[in-house]
Amino acid sequence: MLFDTLLVILSAIIVARNLFAKQGKIGVSLLAIGLSALLTASLTPYYATFLKLPNQGLATIAYYIVTYLLLYVLIAVPAILLSSLLKIIIVTLLLGVVAHLLPVSLSTGLVSRSRVYPLLQPLFVWLPPLDVSALGTWFRNLLPGSH
Repeated sequence: MLFDTLLVILSAIIVARNLFAKQGKIGVSLLAIGLSALLTASLTPYYATFLKLPNQGLATIAYYIVTYLLLYVLIAVPAILLSSLLKIIIVTLLLGVVAHLLPVSLSTGLVSRSRVYPLLQPLFVWLPPLDVSALGTWFRNLLPGSH
């Protein structure tokens, strides 16, 4: 149950950061701006069929602006949500790996009555058990002056 709670909290943080950030991904924003402009420009022949351009200049500008904004939202929002979804998947896998590598006494409390971890468990079967003493020795050997 604790595993699922941590996952929901982390997911909420990821989505909130992506939605309330000032377009944190400049690449996504520029891509959305460019695609929206290209798609809006490609609709010019369609607009020309039902708008009389000399008589309805302001209406034409309004149609272009509304179309551009609509296309921008239709491109940018799914890109932000897809980015959030990918981050949530990565966080879920990392949390699952950490839970799998923890000693059984700690991981049991973390994953007991979880609905998500049993779905991830088949992915972690191939991971070897963690030998804490060997890992500690390896870290000590990395420190300068230990040789």
